[in-house]
Amino acid sequence: MIYFNLLFDLIKFIIKLLLIKCNNLKSPLRISFKKKSSKKSIIIGTGPSLLKDIHEINNHKKDECDFFGVNFFANTETFLQLKPNYYFLADQLFWSEDLNENYKQLRKNTLQRLNVVSWKITILCPESGYDYIKSRLIANSNISFIKIPEKSIKLSTRKMQLFVLQNRFFAITNVNSVVTLIWYSIICNYSEIYLYGADFSGFKSITVDQKTNYVSIPVKHFYKNSEAEKDSSYKYQSKKNKSLSKRLYQNYRVMLFMDLLRDLGSKLNVDIINRSSFSYIDSFKREKKNK
Repeated sequence: MIYFNLLFDLIKFIIKLLLIKCNNLKSPLRISFKKKSSKKSIIIGTGPSLLKDIHEINNHKKDECDFFGVNFFANTETFLQLKPNYYFLADQLFWSEDLNENYKQLRKNTLQRLNVVSWKITILCPESGYDYIKSRLIANSNISFIKIPEKSIKLSTRKMQLFVLQNRFFAITNVNSVVTLIWYSIICNYSEIYLYGADFSGFKSITVDQKTNYVSIPVKHFYKNSEAEKDSSYKYQSKKNKSLSKRLYQNYRVMLFMDLLRDLGSKLNVDIINRSSFSYIDSFKREKKNK
């Protein structure tokens, strides 16, 4: 059965690669980013534990590290304090026209904050939203842009999953901002990857209305939630509320990808260290913080 699955994955991989090339002969076979082997990657999540991690993040030397912020981090004073030089707008809500009014306002606030940054910063964005985001931030000369490919493939065997990622034929599926940034940092060959504020405790906040079965997710962050974030299950006007099984499966997938990235980092000799004060991620080694 294992060999059958491996063969099936191999055939699927070859066919998908051929289809991509047939659709666009000029598309590169492999994904490529500028190498950063002399630097550390500092990925800053927005979990509650970040409040305890800010001092340590500030202790990292700016010329030895790249700092990555994500999603709504720009709306906080901590963003101005830490001044990340990379920022990942991972969620499609940043370019979707189907948002509810609260999320439209939250997106507007985030883009306004990014539009006035006074330091050099690179915005990373999935290719499906790249043009939209670039058109709204290009007026700021401090901002440059990197397009994150969405060329991914679903495979059933770990061997083939690692093969396509290690050889940069496909990108990892953008299921979560931290997942994608870890993959990006590995592909860029950073010497080490540090995670902060990566609590991943959102599954504990899931509630089910006992009359309507409505599933809500008031995920906690290190900052006070905006009106929109009080229920992150209601982002889009036309999409139905997701069931509990789908929500839990989303969390399950994220943790599976973390395990996959651990193995990918090991293969490519990139250390991934979870330095969050609190985290449910058990895929990466922990490290005692500097006093």
